[in-house]
Amino acid sequence: MLTILAYSSLITAFVSFILAVGGKHYYYWISAVGMYIFSFLAGFSIGQLTVGLTFIPIVLAIGYTFDWIKNKVHYLFFVCSGVIIGFIMVFFVDDQWVFFPFWIFN
Repeated sequence: MLTILAYSSLITAFVSFILAVGGKHYYYWISAVGMYIFSFLAGFSIGQLTVGLTFIPIVLAIGYTFDWIKNKVHYLFFVCSGVIIGFIMVFFVDDQWVFFPFWIFN
């Protein structure tokens, strides 16, 4: 059951990310939530690495929500910021804080 939920959230994350890149920017939020749920359910093996990818759609969603992304240079800046934040979170922050809302259940 959890495997089906994990892969469903991964597919949802990818599909919503593609829709968001296509112009419907509010799908970045759905993509971020789907990737985060997949990362948690995938456990602390591949889930640790995929949680870093969560920060790319989160940062893009924030940028588009506050209308900070106006051109491709801004878009590239936010993508690079998401990659850097994700890298820092994966390699330098304890797993308890990366999966904060869910660590209570683990």
